[in-house]
Amino acid sequence: MLRKFFIFVILVLVVISFGKTKLTFWQFMMDDALAKEVLSGFSKEFPDIEVEIVQLSWSTGFDKIVTAIAAGAAPDVVELGNTWIANFASEGVLSELHPEDLEKYRDFPGMNSAEYMGKYYGYPWLLGTRAMFYNVDLMMKAGLDPDRPPQTWSELLEAARKISELPDVYGIGLPAGEVYSPWQEWFLLAIWGNGGNVISKDLKKATLNSQQNRDTARFYQELSKYALKSKQKDLGDAFGEGRVGFLVSGAWSIGTLAQSYPNLNYGVCLIPKPDKPDGIHASFLGGEILAVPSQTKNVDAARKFINYLMRPEIAMIITKHYPGVYPADPKASSDPWFEDNPLHLVFFEQLKTAFPVPPTPAWPKIEDVLTNVVDDLIISYKDVDEVLNFYNTEIQRILDEVGM
Repeated sequence: MLRKFFIFVILVLVVISFGKTKLTFWQFMMDDALAKEVLSGFSKEFPDIEVEIVQLSWSTGFDKIVTAIAAGAAPDVVELGNTWIANFASEGVLSELHPEDLEKYRDFPGMNSAEYMGKYYGYPWLLGTRAMFYNVDLMMKAGLDPDRPPQTWSELLEAARKISELPDVYGIGLPAGEVYSPWQEWFLLAIWGNGGNVISKDLKKATLNSQQNRDTARFYQELSKYALKSKQKDLGDAFGEGRVGFLVSGAWSIGTLAQSYPNLNYGVCLIPKPDKPDGIHASFLGGEILAVPSQTKNVDAARKFINYLMRPEIAMIITKHYPGVYPADPKASSDPWFEDNPLHLVFFEQLKTAFPVPPTPAWPKIEDVLTNVVDDLIISYKDVDEVLNFYNTEIQRILDEVGM
């Protein structure tokens, strides 16, 4: 009798096992312990879906995803950096979202970073952006009100000028001399805030030399008169040492400053906007997109899993482990964690007016051009029209090569 009972139990387990849908999820954010914590609720809610999680590294992950898709062995769900969407969507290897899939998330910050040529290929999951750090003590010494940090370009110029008049101090830090930070930590943000862009909406025409961008470049050159110009890490150290009044950076700097410069008296505010009615507190939007490769046969289960990961209380588990990435869901702002971490709430608010880079496979080459633009403007201090016209031709050449 006992033997028959054991046989029955084994048969039940086999049936349950074979009745499960098995998903594979390739991702970058979670180690084994964090993945177990995040998925514990999913296993209880969806016992019929079994998820295998594979952690990728940022150094090799992109190539592994490309190789797996080429070999017909794509995962069911994959985390993609938002600057990668154009690369994969242009190759037709991601499942397009249908209107009913979009409805719940259409107004989320970051939804536009999952778009390619008018169609959507993923869900914004965890987002990061830039905001402006300001030194409270330096503002006070310069006769400025630290309870009202600069909100506009003109206010920032005036504040940076006054702080730069203090001994051995710079008004602001502007990144230069490296690949990403010169355009991510100010220049492109200012272009977006002024209503400009570097390529047209149809991704075919270079627009670097537009009038909005000329005005932006002139403001940027003027601001650079009061700036320490160096690599982002050097600027971060200078800010921590109290030698720089303002600095645009990511939320990771909150942790860095707490660890290395615990006595620094500083605050965080939105990126200043142009002095015109339609000026925007624009910032750079980086983020993680959850996508379903077109090869998967488990689309329904994959979308159930994605909907679970997108819940604010689930995404906040990751934020609490890695402050600096935030749930795309605006409802996450009510989480008590933000009450204890008010500086992070500024970054969460900044997400509302943050922009992703244009969704073109040509972007990696275009960003190299933008680095040269910034260096020519604020290091060599070349003529604005000359610089923007020259590099506009370069960007157009890149777009023509890609053939959008």
